[in-house]
Amino acid sequence: MLISPETIIKTICPELFGSPSLQVYLGMAVERVDRGFFRHAYDQAVAYRACHIFTVLNPSGAGGGIAGSDELMKLGGGAPVSSISEGGLSVSFAQSAGRADLEDLATTKYGRMYLELKKGMPRMGVNRAGGILG
Repeated sequence: MLISPETIIKTICPELFGSPSLQVYLGMAVERVDRGFFRHAYDQAVAYRACHIFTVLNPSGAGGGIAGSDELMKLGGGAPVSSISEGGLSVSFAQSAGRADLEDLATTKYGRMYLELKKGMPRMGVNRAGGILG
C-alpha cells in the first residue's frame, strides 16, 4: 500500500502539513530525492526530506528539533555559526565540504529517518557486461 507524502507529513509533522507553504517544501524535497534509488519508498523519502527542510528553515516552530538551534541561530544572526568567542576563549567549528549534505540531514529527526530509509535500501551495481545487479 502506497501512502502519499502528504499523508505521511500529516502524521509525523503536523506543523508542516498545516503550513500554507506545504507544496513548496514538497517541491524542494522532490528535487533532492532520487526516484530511481528509493523506488517503492520514494514517497516516504520525499516526506522525510520535506519535513527536514521545513525544520531546518523553521527551527523554532518545527517539532523535529535541531538541538540547540535557537541559541545557535541567535548567535549567528540567522546564519550557521562557524566560531564563537567569549572573553579569552575562542571555539571554531570545522566546515566539512564533502559530507555536508549527510551531516545536515543528521541534524533533525526527519533527516535521520531519511538516512535510515536510505541505509535500508538495496544496493544496485553494474556487472562487467553492463547489466544492472540488484
